[in-house]
Amino acid sequence: MILIDNINILKSAYPSIWNRLKPLEDTMDNSLFQIEETRRGDKTICIEKDNRKLYLHSRYNPIREAEAIIEEYEGIEPGITVIFYGTGLGYHIDLFLQKHPDINYYIYEPIPEMLYTYLSYNSLKRLPSLKLKDIILADNELDIKKFFNKLVDKTNDKFIHIVLNSHRNIFTKEYNEFLELFKETIKDKKTSIGTNLAFQERWILNSMKNFKEVLNTPNILLEKKGAFKDKPVILVAAGPSLNEEIENLKQIKEKGLAYIFSVGSAINTLIHNNIYPDAATTYDPTIRNQIVFEKVKENRIVDIPMIFGSSVGYETLIDYPGEKYHMITSQDTISNYYLKNQDGKPISIMQDAPSIAVVTVQLLYELGFNPIILVGQNLAYKDKKRHSEGVHYSKDVTDEEIEKGIWVKGVYGNEVLTNEGYNNMRMQMEYYIKTLPNIEVINTTKGGAHIEGADFKELSAVMEELLKEKVVEDSWLEGNKTQYDKEYLKTRSEKMDRAYEKAFKLIDEYYDIINTIEKLIKNQNFNQAEKTYVKLDKALRKIERNDYFQTFILPMNRVHYKLLADSIDSLNEEKNPMEKGRRIVESFRKFMDLCKWDMGKIDEIYSEIKISIEEFLKSESDSEGL
Repeated sequence: MILIDNINILKSAYPSIWNRLKPLEDTMDNSLFQIEETRRGDKTICIEKDNRKLYLHSRYNPIREAEAIIEEYEGIEPGITVIFYGTGLGYHIDLFLQKHPDINYYIYEPIPEMLYTYLSYNSLKRLPSLKLKDIILADNELDIKKFFNKLVDKTNDKFIHIVLNSHRNIFTKEYNEFLELFKETIKDKKTSIGTNLAFQERWILNSMKNFKEVLNTPNILLEKKGAFKDKPVILVAAGPSLNEEIENLKQIKEKGLAYIFSVGSAINTLIHNNIYPDAATTYDPTIRNQIVFEKVKENRIVDIPMIFGSSVGYETLIDYPGEKYHMITSQDTISNYYLKNQDGKPISIMQDAPSIAVVTVQLLYELGFNPIILVGQNLAYKDKKRHSEGVHYSKDVTDEEIEKGIWVKGVYGNEVLTNEGYNNMRMQMEYYIKTLPNIEVINTTKGGAHIEGADFKELSAVMEELLKEKVVEDSWLEGNKTQYDKEYLKTRSEKMDRAYEKAFKLIDEYYDIINTIEKLIKNQNFNQAEKTYVKLDKALRKIERNDYFQTFILPMNRVHYKLLADSIDSLNEEKNPMEKGRRIVESFRKFMDLCKWDMGKIDEIYSEIKISIEEFLKSESDSEGL
C-alpha cells in the first residue's frame, strides 16, 4: 500500500495521478510485481513476464548497481534538468540526488503498477521536493506529449534523461514509445519555433495591410456558411499527378458536375489548360505568394474569384482583377480585435496550417460541401517533379533532396518518396479528416502519398459513380459586403487609440525599472534589487494587458515573448545574485528593445488602419442616408 504521507502529497500536489493509482489498491496483481530481499538485505522487484522471472534490481547488491548507473553521468552542467526514466525502488534516484541536490528533476514512470510500488517504499517527503518539478505517470500518449511540450518550453533544451536500464529492457515497447514521442516533440517544437520566427512579423503586417480589404469584401463564411450542403467539390492542388486529370477536369467544369477550388499554384496549371476554377484560395503570408497570381494579373482574368486568408501576403491582393472574398485566419489578431458581425453570429476562424489545401478543407467543410475530392494532392515526389505543368516558377527535385527524402505509404500500397514539409501537410490533412464530423474525403491522386481517412479512387470512377448531373449554380458567390457591426468597430477603434497612447508610457515605466535594477546590482544592493524585480514583473503584466501590445506588438514578437516567459523560472532559481540581476536586465531589456523597434515599424500602418476604419464608417453612414 502507498505510504500515508505519499497519499497526502499526491492528493494535494498530484491529484490526477492519485485518481489513477487509487484503484490499484484493490486491483494490484501482487503475483506480477513481487518484492524480494537481496543477499545484502536490500529489496528488489521480481516481475513475472512471458512465464519468466525478471529482476528490476540486482539480487545481490542493488546499491552498487545504482552507483554504476550514476557513474555514467559525470560532469553534470549547472542548470541542467534531469528526467529519471523508470522508478523501480528508486536507488538510482536517491544516489544521484545525494550527489546533485540542487538539480531540477522529473520522475517519469510509464507503468502504473511500478509507480504504485515505488510510492509504497519511498517517501516523497524526504526527496528534495522543491527541486521535484513533476511526477509523470506516462501510460497514455496524450500525457507523454503534454510532458514533453512542457519540458521543452521550460528547460531550453538543457536536460538529460537517466534511464533505469533493467526497466528499459523489460518494458521495451514503452521505452521505444518514449524515445519516438520525445524525438517527434522536439522536431515539432523546432518546426513551430522556426515557423513563428519566420512569419511572426509578416502575419501581423499582412493583417494590418489587408484590413481595408477585409472591411470592403464579403466574409465567405458569414455569407455562405452551410450554403452548399452535400454538393460535391474538387480541391485541385498542383502536384505532378494533376497533369493526368486535365481532360476529366475540363469535362467537370464544362458540365458543372462539381465545384472546382484551386489551391496555391494549381491555378497556373488550370489556366495553362484553359480551365477557370470556381474559386482560388490563398493564405501564404510570404512576399513570394504574389508570384502565384502573376498570370491572372498579367492577363487581367476577371472570372476567377479569390478567397483569401486575412493574413495572406498583402502584395497578393494588390491589383487582383477578379472578385475577392475573405476568411479570417487564426494568425490575424487585428480582425479578431476590431470586428463583430452585425447580426451577432460568431465569426468563424480558419486555423493556420502547413498548407493552403488543409486550410481549404476546413473552409469547404464549413461551406457544407460533401464529398471533398482531392486532385493533384501528391504530397510526394513524382519523377523528380514537385509541381504540375504550367507552374512557371517550379523547379525539379534535386538529387540532394531525393537523398534526404523519406519513404511513406503510397495510394497503391507501395512506398513513395517525400520530404518533411509534405509529410507534415499530410499529417495535418489526416488530423482534420479525423476531427471534422461527417466529412467524406476522396483522394484521386494517382501515385500520391496515402492519406488516412481519404480512400483512394481514380477520378474517372468518381465521375461515373458520383458526378452525374449539373450542381454548379451560376453566380454562386454573389453576395453583399459583409455587414460588420460599425458601432462595435467604432468603439474598439477608440479603445485601441487610448491603448496606443498608454503603450508609450508603459514602455518608459518598464525601462525606468530596468535601469534602476542595473544600478542596484552594480552597487551590490541585492535586497533592494529583489524588491524591484516585483515591480518589473508588474510592469510586464501591465504591458501584457494593454490592447495595443496584445493585438500588434506581442504577436510580432511571439517567439521572444515566449522565451522570456519560459525563462522566468530559471531566472528566479539563479543563486548568484549578481548573475541573476545581470540575466534579468539583459533578458527583459532585449525583449522590450525588439517591441519598441516594431512599434516604430508599424506606426504608419496603424495610421492607415485608422483611416480605413474612418472611411468605412463614413461610407456606411452615407449609404444609410440614401
